[in-house]
Amino acid sequence: MNYKLSIIYTALFAGISFNLSAETSQPQDSNLDQIDVVTELEKAKAVGDKQKEIVNLSLLGRQPAFTSAISVVNYAEQAFEDKNPRNLFDPIAKTDASVMNFGGETNTLSGVYVRNLQLDARQVSVNGLAGLYSTYNSPASAVSSAQLIKGASTATTGMDPEGSTGASMNIETKRATDEDINKIGLGWFSNNRLQESVDFGHRFGENKQWGVRVNGLYRDGNTARTGYDESNKEFSIGTDYRGDKFRLGVDYMYAKRTTHGGRARVQDIQALDYQLPAAPKGDINLIPRWSGQTTEDQTIMTTFEYDLPHDMMLSGGLGQMVSKYYGSFGQITAKDLKANGDYKISQMRPIDYINRTTSSNLKLQGFGTTGDISHNWNIAFDAVKRERDFDQGDVMKKFDAGNIYSPNFAVTSPTFSTLAQGNTDQKIKSYSLALADTLGFMEEKIRLTLGGRFQWVEQTDYQTKNNHKSVKTDAKENRFSPMLTLSYIPNPDLVFYGNYLEDLEPGSVDDDGNMAKPIVSRQLEMGMRNNWNEWFTTTLSAYQISRPGTLTAAATKNGYGKVGTEQGKERNRGIELNAYAKLLNGSLRPSLGVSYNKADLIDYASYAGEIISGTQVASPRVIAKAAIEWDTPFIPNLTLNAAVQHYGKSYQDYSKKYAFPSYTTVDLGAKYQLKVAEKQNIVFRAGVENLFNKSYWQVQRGRFDRSFAVVGMPRTYWLKAEYSF
Repeated sequence: MNYKLSIIYTALFAGISFNLSAETSQPQDSNLDQIDVVTELEKAKAVGDKQKEIVNLSLLGRQPAFTSAISVVNYAEQAFEDKNPRNLFDPIAKTDASVMNFGGETNTLSGVYVRNLQLDARQVSVNGLAGLYSTYNSPASAVSSAQLIKGASTATTGMDPEGSTGASMNIETKRATDEDINKIGLGWFSNNRLQESVDFGHRFGENKQWGVRVNGLYRDGNTARTGYDESNKEFSIGTDYRGDKFRLGVDYMYAKRTTHGGRARVQDIQALDYQLPAAPKGDINLIPRWSGQTTEDQTIMTTFEYDLPHDMMLSGGLGQMVSKYYGSFGQITAKDLKANGDYKISQMRPIDYINRTTSSNLKLQGFGTTGDISHNWNIAFDAVKRERDFDQGDVMKKFDAGNIYSPNFAVTSPTFSTLAQGNTDQKIKSYSLALADTLGFMEEKIRLTLGGRFQWVEQTDYQTKNNHKSVKTDAKENRFSPMLTLSYIPNPDLVFYGNYLEDLEPGSVDDDGNMAKPIVSRQLEMGMRNNWNEWFTTTLSAYQISRPGTLTAAATKNGYGKVGTEQGKERNRGIELNAYAKLLNGSLRPSLGVSYNKADLIDYASYAGEIISGTQVASPRVIAKAAIEWDTPFIPNLTLNAAVQHYGKSYQDYSKKYAFPSYTTVDLGAKYQLKVAEKQNIVFRAGVENLFNKSYWQVQRGRFDRSFAVVGMPRTYWLKAEYSF
């Protein structure tokens, strides 16, 4: 049943930084230039570091990233260890030129923009199960690898109950390896945060078929920003069994993060009739310390794989996550900010949110041939249910906060109402049935995937006002999303590919319980990947993602039509170019990634209720990221690294009257490995982020054409020592 393709380990695409070891087929050694890649069915059984070039594409199974007809990047465990991130998204956003972070350490809402479209933490899958990672936080200690699928991906991964578009991400949890893992870490982050961590893994049984991996992390103290501190706790335990035909995994993950003074953003900048004042220094906090939030996630899940006769495999899983988010937060609205920087805090209110997500799937995949044509086929069923219980209190009276360059909060202690106003209870169910067949022609030089996913979503809303529950609203809709991909592999070092993919978002529900048709985003993409020789790789891709707009309540009041009706579109057209090299016998490893994205609004319904055409806000046209890593010849085991991230200017309004200025940040780092004994090592890591303490606004997108901004983080130092034995 086996077919063979030769691929080069040097396949590194989407701007992967060397110092992250983000692997999509990175060269390991000169005598391992080529490996044999058997069918995706067999690769699905593979475990361990030797298979990092294989990525999980959900419906399409596990595939070599280099030959995939979809843009996908796999960040391996070493990527996170070397960068020592405080969350999942930071190392990815610092590396990939098509990715821009939002949230991060600046607040408790986490996610990234990929090709200018938003991917939230709640839309991340775990071991192939949708929505079980986190809701508002982004813990990293349990993550073995993170696979980012760029572009529309509903057909491959299914629709999040609350909708996602532009990208999807799946993380794999840590597993015990054949060699025991015993690590203890101690870290320090400016201003005065300490971090302790443990990582233990062991396999046992006659054939090491049983495994246990335990990870824990605790970080507490003041950040580099005045009046902003955090207390972060993470714990995970992953157990697994791997037999000849049956494999099973059970995981429990817990994460709790409490921050004070950690969420402050300027909202609806598109409504300003002047340019947003220049960003204050990064150590300035625009929100009082007594305003803080706590996020708490608990996830338990199990997944399995079972080899069937006739080259088939049955796999699936079931899990549940409970997420809590409580505390208080306020914002700076456009009307409360003056051109000289004077501002007031508004919309400060108490919150108590609970999300419960249950996720399951079942997949049957197999391999066969029809004459000279091979078939890798997949059938999958996915079901996700999310229940939201949101309680919040009345908004406090606005209070003066001084100036953004020298805040002086007039209110020193809050007085909140009880949690009784504007509450929301909601149940959202998303089901889907998917089919796909990847046909191989000409000894696998041409691979064509035909398939699609039929999805239906059900939504039940309860609105509570003044402690009185209104009549519930039920709605449901469905749609079939086709999928078409094609790759041509003329030789092991060259791949041409193209795809047509769709994303779905649930339509809005009116007062009569009618749900609008799901919002369909459509992507066309073409690209190539080329290993020029054993030390140089380039990738190039061009894409267009078209996402419909919908009428807002304000547009309805202006007489344009019913809320939720499609109106116009947002269109993202872009090019991504990446290069990676290994020079001086592999000791010098530079990388470069550049992306250009043109985001247009065409007859689009604005948040204010007007039909507009122009440029989408908060979307840099140009993003460039470069990095270099050097194994120094003068000090053995010492590695130095540096990275630069550049974000071009973007606009705070669709008519491009006012702009966010471009900015560039620089990071430096070092790693030194010290061998203590035969099986004892100490790894020292150090870094400085935003070396030149650049002041900048980190731009964010709201729905429609809403434009937000958060003060960028200041220069931050960190040190870490990790002892393994």
